[in-house]
Amino acid sequence: MGLDLLMNVFGGLGAGGLTVPNNPDVLPEELYATQLQQLQEMGFFDTQENIRALRATSGNVHAAVERLLGNPGQ
Repeated sequence: MGLDLLMNVFGGLGAGGLTVPNNPDVLPEELYATQLQQLQEMGFFDTQENIRALRATSGNVHAAVERLLGNPGQ
């Protein structure tokens, strides 16, 4: 959990681009294209649900997977 916390902190500061910026002019399918592909490769095929999870987690695939599996607090 410590590493995830550090990644979120540094990602939030823009160090290394670990999170996706909130850009309302870009469609979520484009903004999260890489993450959506990763989720589909893991067996998560509901694009709209994947986008909701990615938005809620600022593009963090690991956290999105946890959320999709019903563990949003992890």
